[in-house]
Amino acid sequence: MKTKFFLFPVLFLLYSCGQPVVFKEHKKFEDVSWNRFDILFFEVPVQAGDYLDFYLALRHHTNFPYDYLDANITFYMPGGGMRTAEYHFKLKQKNGEWKAKGMGELWDIELPVSDSLHFKKAGICKVRVENKMTKTETPGLVEVGLIVRGNQ
Repeated sequence: MKTKFFLFPVLFLLYSCGQPVVFKEHKKFEDVSWNRFDILFFEVPVQAGDYLDFYLALRHHTNFPYDYLDANITFYMPGGGMRTAEYHFKLKQKNGEWKAKGMGELWDIELPVSDSLHFKKAGICKVRVENKMTKTETPGLVEVGLIVRGNQ
């Protein structure tokens, strides 16, 4: 039984690593802090029939004071539809270590937002990312980005 629980995450990681990146953009915070009222927008070109996986990419400093990040993410579809959801991303493991990959004082992590999002019409999918942390400033964030992978 333990083998199944171990094997599934490994297979998921191998599968997602093989998916081609079709969009990647990062927004850098010059003062290493994300103001709650600084809403981020991304414009992702899509084709009719696309199935795409969306990830929120974070680069944070070792001194990031939280073990989570709360965000609201809204997708504005080319056909006029809208999808929105609140996210509570856990950034640390139970033992207190970062889930991210480290490079000195900086840590990078890709957080799954939506998998196999289907697009019926070609155009631009606008993605709105809003900081929902309780304080006005969320210190320790270097940049936030959006990564989109094709899903065949």
